Amino acid sequence: MEMHQIRYFLAVCRTLNFTKAAEECHVAQPSLTRAVQKLEEELGGPLFHRERANTHLTELGRLMMPHLEQTLSAAQAAKSLATSVRKGQVAPLRLVVDHSVPMKPVVGILSALRDSIKGIELTLGAGTRQEILDDILDGDFDLVIAGQTRNADDRIRSWVLFREQCRIVVPEGHAFAAGQNVALAQLDGVSMIQRMECCLHDKFHEACSAKGVMPIVRHRAASEEQLQHMILAGFGLGICSPSLELAAGLVAVPFANEDMDRDIVLATVAGRRFSAATDAFVKIARARDWSAAP
Repeated sequence: MEMHQIRYFLAVCRTLNFTKAAEECHVAQPSLTRAVQKLEEELGGPLFHRERANTHLTELGRLMMPHLEQTLSAAQAAKSLATSVRKGQVAPLRLVVDHSVPMKPVVGILSALRDSIKGIELTLGAGTRQEILDDILDGDFDLVIAGQTRNADDRIRSWVLFREQCRIVVPEGHAFAAGQNVALAQLDGVSMIQRMECCLHDKFHEACSAKGVMPIVRHRAASEEQLQHMILAGFGLGICSPSLELAAGLVAVPFANEDMDRDIVLATVAGRRFSAATDAFVKIARARDWSAAP
């Protein structure tokens, strides 16, 4: 099936006259007729009842018309978009962000790009670290901002944007809330909630194992929101980014002289070509002073 066949078919649908349809499409009437006949062969039946001065759609033709209209419209839209991209009139930016990464500084860069790059077309996604790395490898997104990419696919290329030390989250009335920091040894035997698919908790588990500290990890949460509600409900304590906005009733306390930091990285697939907007985001993100980020 070719686009000109669909275009000719739809012209006959509008005019119900092969001669007029040929004139509308600026093609000889025999050529238009042959194209429609070939389309009928591909679809397995006649699309028109051909009667003198009474050409009209068959049942198959009526069923096919909306689908072929949609096909032609989509093809025309794709061609228009491709032309706009080629001329620099559209600059797509497809970015996916780890759930545990603070969004405020990211949105700040995006706002600056929106104001400076004409035709920017933003697609913003989110997910767990593994989900978003899979998304970029599958081609759904071009850039990832995530908490570390160690052990990632060899095709992933990344740059460190900034480093942050994670915090322990406790209810306001907890004994740890009154202190300036918490040592890992103080968490031996303490109930902790695991934030699934989170490099912060992975880092915490590694640090505890290295020092022989054994917190009790019985409960698990799939999101930051779930984690905070579970802490408030008394299921245990949690680990979070220092920039995470906490619900009322919670306090984030630093760790005391512990190796509890993580890298926030910008990543892409090696060799992938960038649009103007994507290239600009990479350059601004790498040049930014992230120490001032909230």
